[in-house]
Amino acid sequence: MDNVALAPPHQLVTAVYQSIHRSLLRILAMGMCVGLTACATQQAEYTCSSESIRLNWAAPAELEQTVQTLSSAELMGRKTQTEGAAKARDYLNHQFQQLGLKPWGTTFEVPFEYSTLLTQEAGINMVALAPARTPSNQWRIVVAHYDHLGMTGSKIYLGADDNASGVAALLALANHWQEQQIAAPNSLPNINLMFVATDAEEPGLFGSTALVEQLKQRMPEAEFELMLNLDMVGHPNRPYAIYLEGSRYFYQFPQFRPMLNQHNGLCIKLSHPKPVGRSIQRTDWLRASDHYAFHKAKIPWLYFGVPTHPQYHTPEDTPETLDYVFLAAVTESAFELIKLNSNFLKN
Repeated sequence: MDNVALAPPHQLVTAVYQSIHRSLLRILAMGMCVGLTACATQQAEYTCSSESIRLNWAAPAELEQTVQTLSSAELMGRKTQTEGAAKARDYLNHQFQQLGLKPWGTTFEVPFEYSTLLTQEAGINMVALAPARTPSNQWRIVVAHYDHLGMTGSKIYLGADDNASGVAALLALANHWQEQQIAAPNSLPNINLMFVATDAEEPGLFGSTALVEQLKQRMPEAEFELMLNLDMVGHPNRPYAIYLEGSRYFYQFPQFRPMLNQHNGLCIKLSHPKPVGRSIQRTDWLRASDHYAFHKAKIPWLYFGVPTHPQYHTPEDTPETLDYVFLAAVTESAFELIKLNSNFLKN
């Protein structure tokens, strides 16, 4: 054994202290590095930029064609109980047939009545079904209202974003679902899908309210796992993002949220921004669209939409103002939602 000269005790204590101190600093630095890396990764995942979009299957040109058809001058703003609304239904009836969807009854048209302060009115929802591969009691519902504000004098409120964009996404979802049922059925859950273009949303959410009542009456044994509402999904602002309401009701949302973003790079914000300045309209997003009727009925729901913008409820809400790559990305993310494993949708 070699001879080793021992240092004085106080020097040994100092050396041990310095060694422990250096070790703690290294551990802390490693932890900070891991944390910063994780933060950087998370920021990269949720970059709100048009450059981050990577489409997989949705076709912007096809979505644009649907929006242009529904928000053309010929449909006169699609106001409930007008000729323009009837023409919109004719278009939807043809599309549902082409997609091989089944009617909820004898036809795709499901009429309802509603009361305003002064009168008794009538509307017509368009309802199409994609049944499960094998009999199932589990249902998911995709909703987008097709009505808009109609005309005031010679001005036509075309309603491209509100809500031809949502209906275009709904039809693209139905088409892709039908294709996947043939090409890759095992990639989809064995659930029933209901696609609903609601009427009379603008005057007071009457179409969705009637739909919920009809579901209770006609399908009392059904298990409704999710209602997904698509309302104004084609006009991004800053940040370049879609907003998702209702996520707080799904306790496993943190587990499946990354799937929505990683699929195509779409930035998803979990609640609409608060209004800034006097010119921005304050909106109660819970009661703002068709998901509210489902919320009151305790049916799980999620809502994709953009904040109100300068073209909202004006004649300037035209097809030319929409971003169709963005609309395609929203459509793809909506598809990821409706095909989620049922275990994710507990709330």
